[in-house]
Amino acid sequence: MSNCMDVCLLVDGKEVCQWQANTVEQLKECEWIDIKMVVYSKYQNTRTLFETVKRGIEIREWAVANIVSTLASDNIKGEEKVPIKTIIDADNLYKISVKPEIIDGWKQKIPTETAQKAAKHADVGVRFGFGFLVGPILSELEYGVLSYHHGDIREYRGRPMGFWEFIHGEKTAGVTVQQLTEELDAGKVAASETVDISDQYTWESIKQELYRASDDVIIDAVRAVQDGDIQEPKTLGQLYSTPKGKPVLLFILKNTKGILKEKWT
Repeated sequence: MSNCMDVCLLVDGKEVCQWQANTVEQLKECEWIDIKMVVYSKYQNTRTLFETVKRGIEIREWAVANIVSTLASDNIKGEEKVPIKTIIDADNLYKISVKPEIIDGWKQKIPTETAQKAAKHADVGVRFGFGFLVGPILSELEYGVLSYHHGDIREYRGRPMGFWEFIHGEKTAGVTVQQLTEELDAGKVAASETVDISDQYTWESIKQELYRASDDVIIDAVRAVQDGDIQEPKTLGQLYSTPKGKPVLLFILKNTKGILKEKWT
């Protein structure tokens, strides 16, 4: 049996997604893991109207793709919001709310004082918020911070989750729990799962499969960092970003075809 590991959850606000809640339940049920602390983010988007409009223009094609996705399913299993207080006894945990410092316009840095407090209460962090984390929180905790990437970082990095695997017609996709570094989706692999998506015909159904597989790997990941059994990836996949142009058109056509196939089979 592994030695007891104390966990600090890093979350956005007072709610988490259902797949994250399921993962927390796995942590709670493990007899050698204790959730001891929760750090809540007080981040607020401070974009100006001009910046918001500019960003909207930049991702206008992706906005169309999102409309198509919503038509396919406006209730993706795993993305439902769950109040944190319904899954953990927050009154008996050490908790703190912090406003992260924004680095380079998009990275988030938790204050050093908060990182040091986390290290006093926990051995490892599990990230369900705070965007792309940098700074002392990654090194203050003895076993660092674990974070999910819905994809195999040795093949697909970046975002959106499952989108590029869908576009490329992959038969499988990955779920990776990595020990975070300050390089995007390039941490050491603590645990991973290969998910069969060969019989999924829409992007939405692929996301649901990845969410469904997520809670299975967290215990293995915590055990791996404790045992020092984490692996530096031999190769890193291509770093993808928000799609535009031809991939968006291909998505609309392929996803629409998949929606019709799911409805009539």
